[in-house]
Formats: sequence, C-alpha cells, structure tokens
Amino acid sequence: MLNKTRFIFLLCLMCIISVVRAETFYEASVGVSRMALDITQKRGPAFEDNSNAINIAIGAYRQSNEKSAWGGVVEYIGPIGRDDLPGSGRLIGFRPLNYLRNMGRNISYELYAGAAQYDWRKAANGYYGGFNLRYEIFDNRLGLAVDVKYFQDLAFDSPQGDDIVDGFNTGIKLIYRFK
Repeated sequence: MLNKTRFIFLLCLMCIISVVRAETFYEASVGVSRMALDITQKRGPAFEDNSNAINIAIGAYRQSNEKSAWGGVVEYIGPIGRDDLPGSGRLIGFRPLNYLRNMGRNISYELYAGAAQYDWRKAANGYYGGFNLRYEIFDNRLGLAVDVKYFQDLAFDSPQGDDIVDGFNTGIKLIYRFK
C-alpha cells in the first residue's frame, strides 16, 4: 500500500508528464466577494468575520487535452471597510491543484484546493477548496465567474489555546486569459 507522500508524488509526476508538450496559458482575475468566517477559540469568545472583500488572483495552466487544463493559482482576498476585529482579515491562498474543464462553447468550471493564510491576531494557516462556474466571452480571453470557496482549519496557537478559522467566501470575478 502506498503511503500518502508517495501517492501525492506519483499524482504530481503523472500530471507533469501528461502536460509536458501541452499549451500553457495564464490568467489574471479581479472580483468582489462576501467573507463569512467563524473564529473559534478554545478559551474565550467566538467571533465572526463577515465582510465584503476584493479578490485578486494570478494563475498558470497547461492544457491536458482540448477540454481540460491543470494549473496553479496565487490569490489575495482583502476585506473592504473592516476595522472592528483584530488583524487585517486578509487571506492569501496558494492553489497548486486547479482543474479547469470546458463544458461547452462558452461555459467551463474549475475545481481547486490549496493552502491559505488568514491574518487575524497572527497568521492562521490551513487549507481550502472551492469551485467556480465561468462564462467566457470575446474569443475566450475574457470571462465572468461565480466563485465559492470554503476555508477549513486555518489554525494558530494563542495563549487561550488553538484558535480555528472556518468559513465561506462567495463572489463574482472577471477573468482575463493571456494566450
């Protein structure tokens, strides 16, 4: 039986080998969203971080066939007008697993998973996943997407014990593809 590290290594190796001769493209996106995060402390009150946010992302993808691509994305989510809780409330995410699938002429979807860091009293690290549904226009260079993310177990140690951040981020974004 393969252990988890070997399995992940083999999966990454298969992805790299399958796209060695594939076309590469890059995307940049900007959007607005609503964050609804729950901050749970082992000792002390629980908080909610509900705010509007601006999203910025840059990604690189490689075609694996005519209808699908694999890629990686770095994104920044910064709250707008939030000053009632400690910390900046910003989220920085790195998504090394992005699967983009074209379903038809102008419609596609993306599934992804990655690591995230939430800035509260200090950095809380964990993971997240999500999906988006896209409608592409202007020769598949510009697109509009509805995006849903779930952040899980963003954790850090504090004097009161471990603090855990979980919650959703939903929004809409404009995507530009560089070919």
